[in-house]
Amino acid sequence: MRCINCLSTKTVINGFDNKCVQRYKCNGCGKRFCEKGFFARFRHPVGKIITAVRWRMKRWSCRETRDEVAEVLKIIVSHVTIWNWCMKFISILVLWASLIDDDYDKIIHVEEKFIRVRYSKDKFAYLFVAIDSKNKVIATFAANSRTTESAKIFLNKVGEKIIPEIIVTDKCQIYNKPCRIFGRKTKHVKAHFKPEGIVHDGKIFLLSNNRVERFNSDIDLFLHVFRGLKSFETAEIWIQGLMIYHNYLKPSEIKWSKIPKMITCQRQVIPRIIFYVNLSPF
Repeated sequence: MRCINCLSTKTVINGFDNKCVQRYKCNGCGKRFCEKGFFARFRHPVGKIITAVRWRMKRWSCRETRDEVAEVLKIIVSHVTIWNWCMKFISILVLWASLIDDDYDKIIHVEEKFIRVRYSKDKFAYLFVAIDSKNKVIATFAANSRTTESAKIFLNKVGEKIIPEIIVTDKCQIYNKPCRIFGRKTKHVKAHFKPEGIVHDGKIFLLSNNRVERFNSDIDLFLHVFRGLKSFETAEIWIQGLMIYHNYLKPSEIKWSKIPKMITCQRQVIPRIIFYVNLSPF
């Protein structure tokens, strides 16, 4: 069994609790967990928690989700409980998504946008987003400033998942040097709203950054219900949750009702959509 905290397979049996539930200990991170997995300490039914998180990811505020949970699911909780459910469940979805072997397109689009984060260095913080030509989000990064160093950190995160053949940015100068980390074979195209032509593999491509700008509008709608993000840590969790929702849960292939069984047990599922057999961390 994999550790529910770090995905390590270095787990050993570690006795039973007072209800005779098997416990395990991870020799990687040193934490203990039981065979019930991530949902062991939740008081409410798992299906209703998943439904509440799904409603919250549909651009509802925590208070709107709280009211809907009380009316439809007949569960009386506070908006803080909804927030805590989202923080915990999104964190586990990030671990879940790390096991997926994605097939990204070799043409990626990179853009940064303003977001409000408390205690940011400037009036606004900056959110870097990379998306491929199939509209799949590759990586995100919330930075304190829009500098070459921030762009380099972000593109290193992108490089951990894919080495692109073409990278499309706007005409912001912070990307000039960081784009070189991909090597000479990666072509850097500077285009914003007006398409720029480029010849690649004997084909002519007209590329612009309209694709990532379209996803930025989804981010604006998602963050509209927030009164500013409380910290860079929570900002990263919410944005990663939106990325996972956009990549895997928004399409019709994956049903939200199947998520509890996917997480709590090792189940045969479709490769490339979720994860391979026996790779579940839970």
